[in-house]
Amino acid sequence: ETSPGVPSPVGIFRGMADSMSWEWTRAYLSATVILGLFLLAASFIYVSHTAPIDRAGQLAENKAAPPTVEFVGRITGMVDVKWSDDPRYLPPPGFAYVPLGRKYILSSGLLEITYDSGAKVILEGPCTYEVESTAGGYLSLGKLTARVGEDKETRRQGDKEKKADAASPHLLVSPSPGLPVSPLFSVRTPTAIVTDLGTEFGVEVSDEGTTESRVFRGSVRVHVVGGTGVASATPQDMVLRENESARVEGGDEPRITVLGASAKTADFTRRIPKRTIKTLDLVDVVAGGDGFSGRRDRGIDPTNGRIVDAVPCRGMTGAQMTGDGQYHRVAGMSFIDGAFIPDGGQGGVQVDSAGHVFDGFRDTANTTWLYIWAGGAFPDQVYPSKFGGVDYASPGHGLVLLCANNAITFDLEAIRRANPGSRLLRFRAVAANTGAEAGLQYYADVWVLVDGQRRLQRRLLNNDQDVASVLVPIYDGDRFLTLAATDAGDGISQDWIIFGDPRLELLLVEANEQKHKGDQIMNGP
Repeated sequence: ETSPGVPSPVGIFRGMADSMSWEWTRAYLSATVILGLFLLAASFIYVSHTAPIDRAGQLAENKAAPPTVEFVGRITGMVDVKWSDDPRYLPPPGFAYVPLGRKYILSSGLLEITYDSGAKVILEGPCTYEVESTAGGYLSLGKLTARVGEDKETRRQGDKEKKADAASPHLLVSPSPGLPVSPLFSVRTPTAIVTDLGTEFGVEVSDEGTTESRVFRGSVRVHVVGGTGVASATPQDMVLRENESARVEGGDEPRITVLGASAKTADFTRRIPKRTIKTLDLVDVVAGGDGFSGRRDRGIDPTNGRIVDAVPCRGMTGAQMTGDGQYHRVAGMSFIDGAFIPDGGQGGVQVDSAGHVFDGFRDTANTTWLYIWAGGAFPDQVYPSKFGGVDYASPGHGLVLLCANNAITFDLEAIRRANPGSRLLRFRAVAANTGAEAGLQYYADVWVLVDGQRRLQRRLLNNDQDVASVLVPIYDGDRFLTLAATDAGDGISQDWIIFGDPRLELLLVEANEQKHKGDQIMNGP
């Protein structure tokens, strides 16, 4: 027995065991909780098992990516270019930059390419040219003129060539088989390679592949390609100097023939003509001007062709007029051929003094309201002149009012005679029905005719529609331009057709441009 207050050894041991049991239990519980939390967190961790596959796919995609496009120059001039109908060779939008490998096929017109090296090439359609390098290309058909700046390197190599052929002015040592490689600008054709030696020259390739080259300035080297290449049979290299020409014919035994300074080879375009576009104001013409004097506030009576100075007003006596089915010449205005009230109810309608007839007008009321008017602001703003955000009665603008049914014809040939050295390109305007009675819609038809043929038509133009853009090409053989407004079968009420800023665009080619031998100043279509 132990004394009271003194713990026995057994009790001490039992207490220690109980204490140790609790500590172990607590440790196990803590470990379990920690392990559980770890597993729970691990369940939210995403491990990608496809990363190697994705990398492989990315590598494959990179390998399939198209190569970087290399640009070698820019398009620096165009005159009346018409591209080939083949969609594979239509230039993409924003084609000002010239990529390596691009093929240009022109049906007509002129195209100037300026290489980054400074060399300029003018292609004249019909022509097919492919950009083969930073210093040249392949001309398979048509004409080309090249102009290359004469830097130190070209002068040095040119001097070498001059010394090499000093004894024999044209015949050079035939090169080893294969195409010659030159850092200078070269034009390759089916039968020759023409390499500049600091010069300006022209190359033409016929349908049969025959090559003609003419030197305007400096010298070029002509290398014959194709055939057997036997040097003893025909000279394979030749240097041409200023005003000299040569022809290379293909076949089994290609031949090169020096044509000499007096030879009459095809002309080449050596400069892109400087072009200026000017606009002839038809509002001024209707008001009695020449298209450049800025006149306004005058009109024409469509029932008799008489020039009128009265200001249009809805309240004026006799404002409504009835057509007589006749075409009326306008005297005193050389640029205006005539005027009339169009009505298709009786069949074809004469639209100009040459007797052209148009049978597309619908059966109208055969009446009109007011004269054909050139403005200027209307009195008290009776007729709205603002549409599309532009007030066409304001300074710098102009309008021709054609209340349905009204029509006017301009004499394009007279305009040409008065503007020598110019070509008519197109008619441009905007049109709108400005009838403005609140809550109601009114419809009218708008027409643009050339020599009695429809070039543009807008049916059922109502007073709620946006502005109609008018753009009509004018060709060299076109004689008369007719503008017409007709009711759409619902009468003439509120059919106030306005042509805003009606203008003819004229192309001017600089007449005093310096000409060179072989120049061809082109006024093409």
